[in-house]
Amino acid sequence: MVLLAVVSFMAWTTGAVLGFNAKYSFWSVLLVAYSIIRAWWTGGILHRYAQNRPMRDGAFHRACGTFFFRLLRLHLLSALILGSSLYVAEWMMFHQINLGVMLGFGSLFGLGYIFCDVVLDYAKVRTVVEDRRSMVFAIAAGFRFVVRRPGAVVRLYLLNATIGFIGFGSFALGYYYPVPVGLPWLLVLLLLVALGFVVVLGWVPLLFLSTQTAFFQDELAFPGYTAGASVSPPDSPITEVVAGPPTDGI
Repeated sequence: MVLLAVVSFMAWTTGAVLGFNAKYSFWSVLLVAYSIIRAWWTGGILHRYAQNRPMRDGAFHRACGTFFFRLLRLHLLSALILGSSLYVAEWMMFHQINLGVMLGFGSLFGLGYIFCDVVLDYAKVRTVVEDRRSMVFAIAAGFRFVVRRPGAVVRLYLLNATIGFIGFGSFALGYYYPVPVGLPWLLVLLLLVALGFVVVLGWVPLLFLSTQTAFFQDELAFPGYTAGASVSPPDSPITEVVAGPPTDGI
């Protein structure tokens, strides 16, 4: 969600600098591409977490395609809220608006971020687990789930955020306070730190999705529950070529 907020802010800022009448800007294209990719993979990953059992290649991509357009609407809504909020904040700082007004807007931005990072996440979980088709009702269901369990939701969010903060903080310390070694080894260490940072950047969102899915199923269903069809399509032909012909159990 932080990456989505940054990309949204860059898209709005670039549009303001180059003019809103411009057809495309680099950050606008990047924002749309990120939302599409994230929406595609989120459906399959959430479905895998919800089923709590291995999925074949065909079933995973079928789940991605099933929930793609539903989750894309939620991602674009997050981009709109975060991007517009950050753009207004940048405009207020540039024009030196009254401090009281900026504090009030900061409070609204915090509520908007909580809405995007908590309510919409549970809306995604409920969309996949309960096979919801209306995103309006999915957002309402996610909001009800959070409001009725505020303590447990906040504790889980803070636990995940703490784990992510420790992961990012350790790599940040390794980057800004490198070990006093020779230049070749220093470059190797910086490369390892950069690769580790990328791994953590991809792992933290998966941590949030997996724990939120497990928490939702523990509260309102049971582990492995999904409302969608459980029939798995056959694997792609390339899988049979690699695995060889069937052996009938021999």
